[in-house]
Amino acid sequence: MSKITISLGGKDFDIKLEGDFAVQFEADFKEKFKEKSTIDPKELLFAYVGKCYDNFVLEQEVTKLLHQMDEI
Repeated sequence: MSKITISLGGKDFDIKLEGDFAVQFEADFKEKFKEKSTIDPKELLFAYVGKCYDNFVLEQEVTKLLHQMDEI
């Protein structure tokens, strides 16, 4: 289990993650926030909106692929 501490708005938050997800999350987090452990709430909000958009696009692609498979 990995523990990541993030400072947001002057308060520390500990996040405990396991396995491959922990490794991927930490790598993505470091890339997105340039190795910072203290984050501005606005930065976090923009990152969240970006991830929501990525998820939206992926869901559209999966739906499109499912429709294509149904046609076969």
